[in-house]
Amino acid sequence: MAGTGIINLDMLEEKITKAAEHISRLKEERLRLEAVNKELKEKMDSLYILNGDLTRELEILRTEKKKTGDFDQTREEIKGKVEEMLAKLDQLDI
Repeated sequence: MAGTGIINLDMLEEKITKAAEHISRLKEERLRLEAVNKELKEKMDSLYILNGDLTRELEILRTEKKKTGDFDQTREEIKGKVEEMLAKLDQLDI
């Protein structure tokens, strides 16, 4: 009977050792995943900031494009009026 108890004790010790090793590996994996998670959160925050910067830059470019478009339209109107005036001057034969 004493031999059976020792065998059972040895098996229990082996199971406890394996469980402890497994727990140790899981702790290491948790630490690694926490580090990866932190890194990804930092990258994500950086991307949110970059996205905000790019959105503001896009709005500035759109505003500038609209102004440029207005300028081009005004320039074409002026060009047309100047051509009309030149045509009238040509008709006067001065």
